[in-house]
Amino acid sequence: MEAWKSRLAEMGDVEALQVLIAVSARGLNQEHYTPEQVDSILKYVYGVDSQLIRDQTYFAVEDGGAISSK
Repeated sequence: MEAWKSRLAEMGDVEALQVLIAVSARGLNQEHYTPEQVDSILKYVYGVDSQLIRDQTYFAVEDGGAISSK
C-alpha cells in the first residue's frame, strides 16, 4: 500500500478538493443540520480558496496518487 503524500495544491485539484469538502461537510454536519442547510453551507460558506492555491499555502494529500474521498 502506498503511503499518503502531501504536496502543494494546484488549480487542477480544485474539482477533487470541492468533492472532498462536500463529502466532509455532509458527514460532519449530518447530526446538526438538515440536508438543505448543508447544501446552503456548501454553496455560501465552504469551498476551496483559490487565492491560497495561488499563494502556495494550500496543501493536498494524495492516497495512491490521487486526492480521494474514499
